[in-house]
Amino acid sequence: MRLAYALVSVTLCANPEVDRIFAPYAKPGSPGCAVGVLKDGKTVLSKGYGLADLDQNIAISPKTRFYMASVSKQFTSLALLIAEKEGKLRLDDSVRKWVPEMPAYAEGITIRRMLDHTAGLRDYLALWGMRGFSNESVLRLGPTLDLIARQTALNYPAGSDYSYSNSGYLLATVALERATGKTLAQWTREKIHAPLEMHASRFQDDHGEPVPDRAHGYHRRNGFKTVDVGFDLVGSGGMYSNIDDMLKWARNFDEKTVAGGLLEPLYMPGKLADGRPTPGGYALGMINKDGTISHAGGASGYSTFFLRVPAANVTVVCLCNLGGAPVAELAHRTAAVFGAPAGPAAPARPKAEAVMKWNGEEQEKLAGSYWSEELESVWKIHSKNGTLWLRNAGEDIRIEKYKDGYRAGGYTLQLAGDRLEAGAGRARGIVFTRRAAESR
Repeated sequence: MRLAYALVSVTLCANPEVDRIFAPYAKPGSPGCAVGVLKDGKTVLSKGYGLADLDQNIAISPKTRFYMASVSKQFTSLALLIAEKEGKLRLDDSVRKWVPEMPAYAEGITIRRMLDHTAGLRDYLALWGMRGFSNESVLRLGPTLDLIARQTALNYPAGSDYSYSNSGYLLATVALERATGKTLAQWTREKIHAPLEMHASRFQDDHGEPVPDRAHGYHRRNGFKTVDVGFDLVGSGGMYSNIDDMLKWARNFDEKTVAGGLLEPLYMPGKLADGRPTPGGYALGMINKDGTISHAGGASGYSTFFLRVPAANVTVVCLCNLGGAPVAELAHRTAAVFGAPAGPAAPARPKAEAVMKWNGEEQEKLAGSYWSEELESVWKIHSKNGTLWLRNAGEDIRIEKYKDGYRAGGYTLQLAGDRLEAGAGRARGIVFTRRAAESR
């Protein structure tokens, strides 16, 4: 079956108001964005701004492929819903049914809890960050599964709270692949991408494979620096796509040509174990909040956003090859051009907390080398220039003292005797112990 999608790979229906919104990304020598808009089921805008490749001076077009980062999650979720419908697995299966490598504490974690981020799993990106890895590091499946399985505790009991975790989507993908006998790339191509004629879209679990028509990722660092994808992981991210294909995906929510009966669960928020709605409106790969259905993605010099505004019958897809680009703001401003309400106001900045002064006794008490069995990593805390520094994989991070404990960059630190407990937002309660030769 072929679908009559009249999507072209050139600029379509240019709009001066939208041009002004994206003007900062249309400058010579700059990475940029591609944007597409559906209004009342029809493509009313499909355009690129800026460069996909600064070295080759290749312009971005609606045909340019971008690394979708976490916008991939909605495809992973639909892939699992399809597998459930076909009897391959159940979303209420325990993760340990399919991933027995997980510790016993994971027995009560279901695939569904992993997809709506209520499983309590520590996020593997936060864990790798605590190991000294960055978005520029190559992350592979085997070591990442080992790292997740080495954790001795959850952030909180499964079903009791919400915290975004890429680990859940990675484990859910492993379950899917073991249940179906196919890779996520094969399964989504067969069940989603091919039926929707999304021929430029695919999950890629080898970062070294060529991607035709790809936009390189960039960060702004004294100019623009190339930061291409080094992930060999899929499910939590890992999909490449372009504006033409993402508009086909968007239209399917109205036409329901493919997996029509399974689309609603993607954007219907679930419930915690006590019956309360999932905080933040998270469903299965989409967030349903304030009259919009959306998801953002960001990794390795790419920033992406998928936005549906049902009341205005408007969908906007915004894909940029610049890390940190304000894609949510760009998408909401674009949607407003086509009749959607203005986007949410930027959240107020939290009040800055007072940094407290060190004293010599405190510094001496905290200084030393600490080992984490969960991370298989050593952190060193040492004094320099009158303050303390955390050394993680060769990088020194300044430690500051606050009323409620210590902080080093994005890490929180609590010391009790020879035990150091560290957190990194999506990974809480990581235990380090002072090395025996330095115990006090």
